[in-house]
Amino acid sequence: MGVILGTMTQVIIDTVSEGFQSVSWNLNTQPNRMWQLGEWLPWKTQLSATVSVNVTAYAEAISQILLQPAESCDPSTAVKTITINAQACAAGSSVNEVLENMYINSYSYSKGDPIGYGTESWAFQGWMQTELVGDEWINTPIPTTVLQGITEGTRSGDDFERGVEFATGTVVTGREGSVSAGVTVGNADAVEMGIVTRIGGGLLEANGKMGQSSASIPHTPLYIQV
Repeated sequence: MGVILGTMTQVIIDTVSEGFQSVSWNLNTQPNRMWQLGEWLPWKTQLSATVSVNVTAYAEAISQILLQPAESCDPSTAVKTITINAQACAAGSSVNEVLENMYINSYSYSKGDPIGYGTESWAFQGWMQTELVGDEWINTPIPTTVLQGITEGTRSGDDFERGVEFATGTVVTGREGSVSAGVTVGNADAVEMGIVTRIGGGLLEANGKMGQSSASIPHTPLYIQV
């Protein structure tokens, strides 16, 4: 396919369509071939397909997400629908992906310049139904439900909204710092670690302040026979 230009690309997460800096996506299909004696060709081939999307956006573009670890078999609420529309330079080529049930795998916030802007990075993963081609392909089913686990995260830097909120009584604090010889400026920050109850909402502008945060949201697919 021809080159895709940023000005020709639109990303929509649920209903949000503004504030995105970059996007990458990958549909990964893994074949599991069932080899048989006396033949070069497999007897059957089983396919499993996952799709991943990584989005970088200006802070405050995407709304805050409350994290609700599973207490029963209820599906995760950390899920979005992602639409990617792009036109390529090659005539007639385009990308039109509508990806439903994309679960948030990780989140990070960064503001490394005291007079700059904060950005957020979001990583998503989903499962896709594979297509049946002839009689030799066997579909791998998509999960019946996907459970959300307990999320751990960190944040450091100045005291302002850095995009993660911790559960009361779960926070431990360390310290980090660095400086080099010569006329340079170093840093020394407190590093907080805890169980995360909310991601998103880092400030776009916080003049004179710097900070960062990150969180990994575990998801477990279940295949339930009914």
